[in-house]
Amino acid sequence: MECLEETQNEMTILSLCGRLDAITAPLVEARLLALIDGGAQRLIIDCAELAYISSAGLRVLLIAAKRLARSNRQLLVAALNRNVQEVFDLPVFTAILPVCRTREEAIASEANKSSIQTRVG
Repeated sequence: MECLEETQNEMTILSLCGRLDAITAPLVEARLLALIDGGAQRLIIDCAELAYISSAGLRVLLIAAKRLARSNRQLLVAALNRNVQEVFDLPVFTAILPVCRTREEAIASEANKSSIQTRVG
C-alpha cells in the first residue's frame, strides 16, 4: 500500500495505491487520523489506484469520516474502480462517505463548498 499526499487549494488529497486490507489498514488509519488531528479541513481520498478494499479498509474510512463530521468537516471518496465501487454501492456507506466519480469532481465539489461557505459566512 502506498499513500501519496498532496495539498491543493486548502484541500488535502490522499491517493491510495494497492490494497487497503487488514494488513495495511492500520497504516492508513494512522495517516488519516494524523491529518485530521493536524487540522485538515477538506480531505479527499483518491482511489483511482486502489485495487482492493476489505472490511478493515472500509472501517478506516468510516472512522475518518465520522471524526471529521464531529467538527463539521467532510471526507470525500473519489475515482473508484469497478471492484472497489461494488463495495461502496451499499446505501449505508454512501450515506456516510460521499463518492465522486473523479478526483477533479471531488476537488470542484469541495472548492464550490468552500466558496459558498465564504460568501455566506
